Amino acid sequence: MFVKKQINSNRFWVILLFLINLYGCTSAEITITPGMTATAKLTPYLSPTASQISLTKVPTIVTATDLPTTTPTPITYTIVAGDTLLAIALRYGISLEELQAANPEVDPRLLSVGTLLVIPLEQSVPSGPATATPIPLEPVRTDCYRAPDGIWCFPLVFNDRSRPLENISARVVLYNEKGEMVTEGVAVSAINKLPVDEEMPLTVLFPIRNMDSFQAMASILSVQPVPKNDSRYLNGWVETEEVLISADGKSAKVSGNYGLPAKSAPGNLTWVFIIAYDKDGHVVGVRKVEQYGLLEPGQAQDFEIDVFSLGPQIAEIKTLIEIRP
Repeated sequence: MFVKKQINSNRFWVILLFLINLYGCTSAEITITPGMTATAKLTPYLSPTASQISLTKVPTIVTATDLPTTTPTPITYTIVAGDTLLAIALRYGISLEELQAANPEVDPRLLSVGTLLVIPLEQSVPSGPATATPIPLEPVRTDCYRAPDGIWCFPLVFNDRSRPLENISARVVLYNEKGEMVTEGVAVSAINKLPVDEEMPLTVLFPIRNMDSFQAMASILSVQPVPKNDSRYLNGWVETEEVLISADGKSAKVSGNYGLPAKSAPGNLTWVFIIAYDKDGHVVGVRKVEQYGLLEPGQAQDFEIDVFSLGPQIAEIKTLIEIRP
């Protein structure tokens, strides 16, 4: 009996020793299953204390492509007596070819008063923030009037800087009696240069005829100082000799003359801008004289033009001039 138990005991220890050696000779392997990815992303952050850990929902980032786009309100111009396509193109700072391409049905040799032209301005109505201006400038006020062809608005700007200004435009927004925005447009200057200590109204027409009550707000979109020794503008002068205001105060006949100093270079394009004010200093009407052709230095040129009021009676007339080589 004893011998049999001894043999069984020895066999047990031999088997145990064999299993231990077998385990010690085997190296462990870590198998990575293809296609498995982490289900959570760790984002490092700084917490005030180790115990104050909180989870914050990450906001959705909206890219430019996610933003809804707005349809610009087209800028239009109604032809009046004496207009030419070239003059209108120069007024808005575009080429004659661009204006003709935007209005292929209009014959430049047979312009009809009252014809509505589309002005192909890039970003005619900005869909984003207004373009930054090199110098701060805000309209003094904005006067608007209902007319048969729509609502005319005149943002008035004053140059209190030390240098002439150019390329002035303003964004004008119309609101209804509930304070809701109805439309917006870009007001531009009839002449390009605004001298020092002078004021000039910008103009924009909204083709809206069924809006009895409204409010307008304007903000400057673009303005630049004229570079020193700029050769694009000549130092012309203008004098108003006579202003004949009609009995009802709704129109005025303005006559005078303009010219260049004797030592100036000759001019080839002249703009005389007429501004009509009421007794309270509000702009009620504007008109521009355009003269193409050689203007000799030291010689005066006469002009005569009628200007009409869109609002109260005319009480005062002011003139500005721009002459280019």
